[in-house]
Amino acid sequence: MADVERQLEGRAEVLAAARRPHLELEQALSGRRWRRALARRPELVPALVAEAQAVEEALERVQRRAAQEAWPDDMPVLKAARELSARRERLTRLARRRLDVLTVAPKDIPLEQALTRLDALVRQVVRWELKPGEVLVHEAFAQRFQRRDKARRLRSELPAHYGWRLAVSLCAAFAVVLLAPPELKKLAGFLFMAIAMAPAAWDLLRSGHTRLTSERLLWKPLLGETQEVRLGTIAEGGVRVERDWDVCVVGDRRWRARSLWEAPELALLIELHRQPPLRGAARAGVRLDTVAVFPARLGKRKGFCVLGPQGLSFIPEGRGAQSLRAVTGHPSTLRGFDSDLVLDALRWLPEAEFDTCVTRMVEATGGVAWARADARYVPGSPVWRRIRVEHRGLTLTGRVNWDQQDAAERLLRDWPQ
Repeated sequence: MADVERQLEGRAEVLAAARRPHLELEQALSGRRWRRALARRPELVPALVAEAQAVEEALERVQRRAAQEAWPDDMPVLKAARELSARRERLTRLARRRLDVLTVAPKDIPLEQALTRLDALVRQVVRWELKPGEVLVHEAFAQRFQRRDKARRLRSELPAHYGWRLAVSLCAAFAVVLLAPPELKKLAGFLFMAIAMAPAAWDLLRSGHTRLTSERLLWKPLLGETQEVRLGTIAEGGVRVERDWDVCVVGDRRWRARSLWEAPELALLIELHRQPPLRGAARAGVRLDTVAVFPARLGKRKGFCVLGPQGLSFIPEGRGAQSLRAVTGHPSTLRGFDSDLVLDALRWLPEAEFDTCVTRMVEATGGVAWARADARYVPGSPVWRRIRVEHRGLTLTGRVNWDQQDAAERLLRDWPQ
C-alpha cells in the first residue's frame, strides 16, 4: 500500500484532503435552510473550487492505475477514490437542483461552476430601498382602485375555488350545528370553518409587497427573504401569471410573487418595462401630463379615449392583448388586462413616442382617431361628470377620474365648441 501511494506521487493525500470539503458542502446543501448554511460558511465553496483540478486529476490517475493493474476492490486508495467520485456525483445533482431554485442554468453545468454561481447568488445583497437614479414605477399595494370599484375587483380577481369552498364550508357547518350532539356542536363548527379558511390563511402568510422600478423587480414576502430580478435579464416569455394571482418571472434569478390581487396588472407592467419602447423610459422620472386617458363610449361601443393636444383616439374595450402586441411588436400569453392599463403605462414615454404607440394601438384594435380641427367639444358638465365630443354625426362620451381632471380641462379649452 505504501508503495502504491508513493507511486501516486501525493494524489492519495489530495483525495484524502478533498473528502472533508465535499462532505461539508453536501451536508450544507441537503438541509432545509441550505441558503443560510451556505452563507454562514463562506470558505466552503472557494476551498473546493481551488482544489478541483487537482482532485479531478487524482481521481482520473487512480482509476486508470486501478484498471491497468487490476487493483482489488478493498484497496483503501481505490475505495477512497470511488467514495469521493460518488459524493461528487451526488453533490453535482444537489447543486444543480439548488441552483434551479434561484435561477436558470444549463442542466449539464459542471459542479464547480454550479457551486460558484450558487454561492454568488446566495451572497448577493438585495436592497429594498431605491438606488440613486432609480425610479419607482409601481407598487402592488398602492392605491390602484380608481378605475374599478373594490367589490368588482375582488369578485373578478379572487380564484373561483374560494367561492365554492366557502359555500360548502358554511353548508357543512350549518348541518353540523343541526345534527351534532349539543356538546360537539361548537367544536365541529369551528373545525369545519378552520379547514375551509386554511387555504386563504396560507395565501395570506405567503403574501407580501412588490415593487417595480426603472431597473429592478423586487418582492418582499411576509415571511422569507427579499427577492430581486433585473429587468434587462428577463427574456421573451419570462413573465407569466399562475393561479390567477401569482406572478412568476425568469431572468438572472427566478422570481415569484404570491397572492397578489393585481397580478395581471403587475405582469403587464413587467412585460412592458422589460423591453422597448418602455425599457428604461422611466429613468427620467417624468410621466406625460399633456394627455388624458379615460373610459368612454363611442355610440354603443365601450372603450377608452386618449385625449391629446391634436385630437383624440378611441380604443374598443376588450382589446388588451392586441394593444400589447401593437406596442411591443410580438404576441404575449398574458391576459386579464385591458387597453387602459397599456395606455397608462405608455405615459412614461415622450409625447412623440406615446402618439406613435397609440396610433399603432388604434390600427390593431379597430379603433378610431379624430383630429381636433374636425371635432367639436360640447361643454355643459364638469369633466369629472361628463365629456361629450361630436364628429360627423358620431358622439363620444366619457368622464375622467380626479387624477386626469386638470389635464382634460386644460386640453379641452383649445377644442372647437
